[in-house]
Amino acid sequence: LTVLAKKVDHARVVQLMRKQDQIPLIVPYLKSVQSENIAAVNEAYNEVLVEDEDYEALRTSIDEHDKFDQIALAQKLEKHELLEFRRIAAYLYKKNKRFAESVRISKSDKIYKDAIDTAADSKDPAVAEELLKFFVAVEDKESFCATLYTCYSLIRPDLVLEMAWRNGLTDFAMPYMIQYMSHLHDKVKDLEDKLATKEEEAGDQDQQETFMSPPGMQMLTNSAYNPGMDYQQQQYMMQQQQMNGGMYGQQQWQ
Repeated sequence: LTVLAKKVDHARVVQLMRKQDQIPLIVPYLKSVQSENIAAVNEAYNEVLVEDEDYEALRTSIDEHDKFDQIALAQKLEKHELLEFRRIAAYLYKKNKRFAESVRISKSDKIYKDAIDTAADSKDPAVAEELLKFFVAVEDKESFCATLYTCYSLIRPDLVLEMAWRNGLTDFAMPYMIQYMSHLHDKVKDLEDKLATKEEEAGDQDQQETFMSPPGMQMLTNSAYNPGMDYQQQQYMMQQQQMNGGMYGQQQWQ
């Protein structure tokens, strides 16, 4: 098979050998053609690695050749007796964006670091907050604090304050609250600076328009057509301008 690898249908070979229950006999052949990333070849080779309990080679195979039924393999591995294979199952769920299943496996095996990293990668506040509540329930204060640090952007501060106050975890929540207050202060300061800059630019533009406009337009802008005045005030100002204009015309005629 290795010699004839370029001339045979690899999926067909795997099918024939599977019928004969002789997949382990063609492992060298499977390794030589796995670079073509064929689903049938990858699945057969991964099955052999699971039977041989070679979790390191299985992890490498999964990372380098992704064409296979990943969910089916994860469902198979999550019931494996060896911890490392269950970790691979959680890893496969994570790769396929099934974060809740991945966190569930990590929690059941008490691999809390994997659970925290998965919650952070999910970008889902519900997953992160559920994990935080779990650590409160099992009274794992260090993991509670680590979750606040790793999933900082996903967790609501009001929830953190409530859980810390109710469960005596104020000291462990304080680093998160200090960081949140610092972040909030920076955002407010940035908004204030932007608003101040816009107000200065608007004031300079108004002054420039007033300077460039003719005197008659300035009078109209400042009085008769000023939206801040009511209708009667505007009418009065217009009458005063007309009277002043008439008197000025009479003086010029005289």
